[in-house]
Amino acid sequence: MKFNTLLQYITPHRSTLLSVLALLLATSAVSLANPWIAGLLTRALLEGESSSLPAFQLILLAWFGLLLLKSLLGFASSYLIGGTGADMAARLRSRVYEHLQILPMSYYQDRKPGDLLTLLSNDAEAISGFVTSTLVQLLPLVLTFLGAFAIMAWLDPLIAGLAALLMPVYYLAMKILGRRIRPITSQWIKSWSGMISLVQENLGLIPAIKAFTREALETERFEAKNVDFLDLSRKQILIQSIMSPAISFLAGAGLLLLLWVGISHVESGQLETSELVSLLLYAMLLLSLIHIS
Repeated sequence: MKFNTLLQYITPHRSTLLSVLALLLATSAVSLANPWIAGLLTRALLEGESSSLPAFQLILLAWFGLLLLKSLLGFASSYLIGGTGADMAARLRSRVYEHLQILPMSYYQDRKPGDLLTLLSNDAEAISGFVTSTLVQLLPLVLTFLGAFAIMAWLDPLIAGLAALLMPVYYLAMKILGRRIRPITSQWIKSWSGMISLVQENLGLIPAIKAFTREALETERFEAKNVDFLDLSRKQILIQSIMSPAISFLAGAGLLLLLWVGISHVESGQLETSELVSLLLYAMLLLSLIHIS
């Protein structure tokens, strides 16, 4: 689908998508405020009565307000994104179905029914998902990432620099494992489509299959496709099982390294304990953003 054609389906939802963008930007601002207020709470608890900050009860109330605001913003943005995506996917499906009606018979002779069903369902959902879940959310993710890194650099340049060095390692590990699973997922979809097409074809030809006693042969054909689908499913599950623990280990090891450096800075007086808490939370926010992207 050409980009100009895609714009025809985005334009009617332009005002809604701009509203979603505003909500996501507000959510990013609240996400950046959470580690900062956690540092304030830590400082208030450590310094006690000598602190010039408000009492920790007031800080907790403010934090509660931030959490409530983030939840409300998340609900509003998710509802708008979901509704807009569903409406966009419905319009795309209607357009695809209308186009399928006017295609020549030669087009259908070269393709299986399962492939056409995938085109009508999965492809429309993928396009609407790209617009609502990727395109609209890109700017808030970038601004949140840059904001978190800027605050880390202001609190402790060395820890921010280490985080900047660790982020590409974490990102590359995710992409390498993701690259291994994408071809298998593509084969998995094709295998599933082929198996469903065979079932649809055979169910429509049951009288002929019984008349020519082809039950055993058709069972063997289905079993071969089923075994192939099972093998692909096992490969997919294996990589997914490796991916999550490996990513968690890298994230945990990186945070422990930052904590080690941060504790040494606290002991030398270069950093306050409350600032260390905020730094670690900002580092966790960066990791979550990379995981989302």
